[in-house]
Amino acid sequence: MTAAIPLILSSVHPPKRYFKAWLVMWILFNATLGILMGVYHQGGIVPTQNYLVSRNDLTEVLWWKTYSPPTWLLDGKNEHVRTVALMGMPPELMLAELTRTTPCSRMDFNNSGGTYLVAPYSATFLDGYDSDTTQGLFHLESVWKYHKHLNLDDLDFSEDGIWPTLKRVIGRRGLITWNVIRHCS
Repeated sequence: MTAAIPLILSSVHPPKRYFKAWLVMWILFNATLGILMGVYHQGGIVPTQNYLVSRNDLTEVLWWKTYSPPTWLLDGKNEHVRTVALMGMPPELMLAELTRTTPCSRMDFNNSGGTYLVAPYSATFLDGYDSDTTQGLFHLESVWKYHKHLNLDDLDFSEDGIWPTLKRVIGRRGLITWNVIRHCS
């Protein structure tokens, strides 16, 4: 189907009668979508990879609710760093993967492990894991955030409604890198 779109577009001719109006609309549409999709939609992936290169303790990075990152940007560390794309995995399965891959840490939160979770700020499921009073298996320590990231894959109009979804996705835009600290007895 995707191969048919360029063929169809190559056979479509702009209207002669309203050519200037059509041209202005075409330019505005392409400029708007170019900025939205080229800058903001998943725009934090490359800057986050560039940040992760600077981490000396990096052993594993789990990317949740984002596209798979280009691992070659890890500047040679890609041979020693395991990158896991969890994309649209349900939260419960994501937590199971964190349990499986994150080594145990001390309870004082000062032990900086090498497992990182990269997820959109709009993923409100993670809100309960980012405080010092976390009582669960994990504590997520926010170590870096890139604000020019809009996660359009997290739109859930059927469950949350239109305005609450837009408010969450636009109001909480950004991509956060979390240091994952797992509590073990």
